[in-house]
Amino acid sequence: MESFAAFLSYSFVTAFTPGPNNIMALSCAGAYGLRKGFRFCFGVCLGMLGVLSACAALGAVLFRLLPEVEPVMRGIGAAYLLWLAWSVFRSEAGEAEERPAGGILTGMLLQFVNPKFILYGITAFSSFVLPYDDSAPTLSCAVAGLAVIGFSGSCCWAMFGAVFRRFFREHHTLAGSLMALSLVGCAASLYL
Repeated sequence: MESFAAFLSYSFVTAFTPGPNNIMALSCAGAYGLRKGFRFCFGVCLGMLGVLSACAALGAVLFRLLPEVEPVMRGIGAAYLLWLAWSVFRSEAGEAEERPAGGILTGMLLQFVNPKFILYGITAFSSFVLPYDDSAPTLSCAVAGLAVIGFSGSCCWAMFGAVFRRFFREHHTLAGSLMALSLVGCAASLYL
């Protein structure tokens, strides 16, 4: 029972702290509204299910290969985060309604290059699930539970973005710069 409490604590803290998913959910809902923000969050959830399923199915193998794969994964993830930061920074106040929002596909693809989330999945399974039970029902429940927790974290950040939408429109340059800097910080944290 103690390991389950640690698992839940780890899951919630990781899902609700700033990271690429949450910053993009905040940015998307702030620029386009809650409905489009939730579309992005739904894509995040779909991507989470894919990444978590891979982590569950290949947990032991990925854990052993991590030292060799980690620098490549970190580089790809940092590059994508910097591209997202540049996109948020260079957008103009009037563009939000004209260009397509970061939708389902963007949210889904982000998971496959999001080092924070990939490491989250590997850590959750290698530390809290696989040492205790590797049965299909347990792994399936863990995948579903982690995806729901992650989805709820992104949705909370999207709601925050929607609540402050007017502020984001009135202070677009400041808000965009702060969100872009947050994404750059996420990318830099991969190397610190």
